[in-house]
Amino acid sequence: MIELVRFPHAQMARLFAEVLRERGIHVEQRQQGAEVALLLTDPERFQEARDLLEAFRSNPLDPSFQGAAWRSGAVFNLRRSSSGPGFWAQWWAGMGPVVKVVLLASVLVFLSPMLVSDQLYRALLFAPDLAAISDQPWRLFTPMLLHFSALHIIFNLLWWQSLGNTIERFQSSFQLLWITLLVAAVSNLAQFYATGPKFGGLSGVVFGLLGYLWLYGRINPSAGYGIPRAVVIFMLAWLVICWVGLTDIVANEAHFAGLLSGCLLGAVTGLWRRMLQA
Repeated sequence: MIELVRFPHAQMARLFAEVLRERGIHVEQRQQGAEVALLLTDPERFQEARDLLEAFRSNPLDPSFQGAAWRSGAVFNLRRSSSGPGFWAQWWAGMGPVVKVVLLASVLVFLSPMLVSDQLYRALLFAPDLAAISDQPWRLFTPMLLHFSALHIIFNLLWWQSLGNTIERFQSSFQLLWITLLVAAVSNLAQFYATGPKFGGLSGVVFGLLGYLWLYGRINPSAGYGIPRAVVIFMLAWLVICWVGLTDIVANEAHFAGLLSGCLLGAVTGLWRRMLQA
């Protein structure tokens, strides 16, 4: 057997092992200190496996790799059933618990004025002043669950699902949770100081997760995942479009504060983990 690669995270090693197995390339996983090594059982397919590894490292969010993640979690069910799970079952199974909770909460809050009343919206808005935060601390975070149009919530939840899944799968649910809460607090405070308490949306957190993965991948490239350059360019261009007023979206301070705080967290975390691996 030939050692193909070592991953610092077991989740990432399992995902790439499933990518290889889908293509008939068999590997064994072995713990090597703090890392997980993948050993290739067929040396003749080494170059093919290396090519896949490069593609995986450059864009782990590629749909073909996400499909492998779903199937790796449901491999035994697939063998027992010829039909296999449907698209929505796979999509749901591919999400971690934190991603699911925030997604469901956002949808339920969005629907609540149509189904019940707007009292829930009022209870989740940012506090009217900072002194009230001590009595109602949840208001520091809950504006991220408020959305004011179908397009608003769809855009934010699609990015939340994609970026949040990457952190939750390759790092941990706790990692995603504390990053989300910290970025939400920073971006909400920035927007409050700029416009007052009447705002909402997950976009500050989305830009925070973007910044986190971007800087984490740049500083710790051996982790093997990050944000594709095209995605970064698109999101930064969208940030500029919002800032110059070409859309009705006005939470620009939350966007910038989220991005900057996420970049800082990604840089610090990436540097710390790179030092641990040295």
